Amino acid sequence: MKYRSTADAGHQAHPAGAAPLALRDPARETSSRDLLRQVFDLNTIFDIGCRFSAVLDTNALLDGIIFTAISQLGVGAAAVSLQGPDSGGVLSIVRGKGWAGVPEEVWMIRSDSLFARAVCERNRPVRLGDLDSQTGGSIPVVARLRDTGCELVAPFHGRECLRGMLFLSGKLNGQPFSEPDIRFLDLLIVQLSVAIDNAVLYESERKFAHDLIEARERLAQSERMATLGRLSVAIAHEINNPLGIIRNYLQIAGREIPENASVHQALETVAAEVERIARIVRQLLDAFRPESVRPSAVDLGEIVREVAEFVEPVMRQTGITVRTDGLESLAYVAGRQDSLKQVFINILLNARDAMPRGGVVTVLARQEPRTVTVEIQDEGAGLDERDRDHVFDAFYSTKESGRGTGLGLFISRNIVEGFGGTIDAANVEPPGRGAVFRITLPRVDVTQEATSRSFKTGNRNRA
Repeated sequence: MKYRSTADAGHQAHPAGAAPLALRDPARETSSRDLLRQVFDLNTIFDIGCRFSAVLDTNALLDGIIFTAISQLGVGAAAVSLQGPDSGGVLSIVRGKGWAGVPEEVWMIRSDSLFARAVCERNRPVRLGDLDSQTGGSIPVVARLRDTGCELVAPFHGRECLRGMLFLSGKLNGQPFSEPDIRFLDLLIVQLSVAIDNAVLYESERKFAHDLIEARERLAQSERMATLGRLSVAIAHEINNPLGIIRNYLQIAGREIPENASVHQALETVAAEVERIARIVRQLLDAFRPESVRPSAVDLGEIVREVAEFVEPVMRQTGITVRTDGLESLAYVAGRQDSLKQVFINILLNARDAMPRGGVVTVLARQEPRTVTVEIQDEGAGLDERDRDHVFDAFYSTKESGRGTGLGLFISRNIVEGFGGTIDAANVEPPGRGAVFRITLPRVDVTQEATSRSFKTGNRNRA
């Protein structure tokens, strides 16, 4: 990279003893030096612009801007803040170097603030001392920035708005920023603004492409699950009929055969296995049958408390203690009591299976302005990396053969998403200390008259 030169472009020395060909013209020499410096600066800016135009990674671009500002202008510190796609008008993406002990929040300027408007109105790099004098010290941010040692600020203008700002400390040689310095930085900022726009556009295009691929995958998955659902429901109905006949004949045989007969125990075993088949069929129907009842306002805290009390005896048999926190005064959520009970029973029983040696299952609830979240954390081995992305898939189970159908979490996800909520699973940090399931449901503002009314959600049917 080329570097700016501050050396004089003076006349060549003459041989010893030779007389000069013409008298020196100081004004002309100054003009020539200025012209040579401008040409050199333009070449430098062109070189920098070419280099940065090929940088499409925002983080690499910000680091490059910091290095360029420090090396080309001879400052001791520099910082860049950019406006992110979801930053709400705040220059929240920050990179800095040389600011010892200065928190990032100092550079997070609102794009609609008085300071930002004052900088943008000047439409060029601004000395903070000049800005303070011109505004009569009426902008508190200026004093805050000057306290950090910042002396110069330059705006990055995007296609439609203020894209970001560059903050510079004083020069290492102690000299003030000259007018040629300001002109150089002004031209440099134009080139860097184009590079930033290109990088931001590339990032947005890449995110759009990623979201589009994910949407296509979700659509394909939905179509596969719809097909699987129709097939499963058809099979379940066909299985139910012979199951009913088998049950009836088993009951008849059980009444006809004495209880002390050796074959009676075999009949009980067959009956138990038939009941297991019937339970799987019911789960299939629950998993793929559309939910036709609208959700109503339900007390989530009461539901979780009842479920915790219901499973406590089963948990105690395997040395597991269930602890709850935050269930008091929880807001009402959109849902159905029996369906949500099924969700929490499924997750708590999974936690029991993950802790054969006992331990503690923690149920923690918290509420936000629009949602209520319940976290269920166990002390098992956690989720294997290969399993984490598939635990909510139909027929996917990590349990031993015969112990699970792989439908419990699949049904739970359908129930929660049917009520407009979300459910996810993650490992407790550090790994190996358990897993946590997080259920989030939309809050419902309930009046005394509305507690018994139904509430619409964005997704009424289960897939």
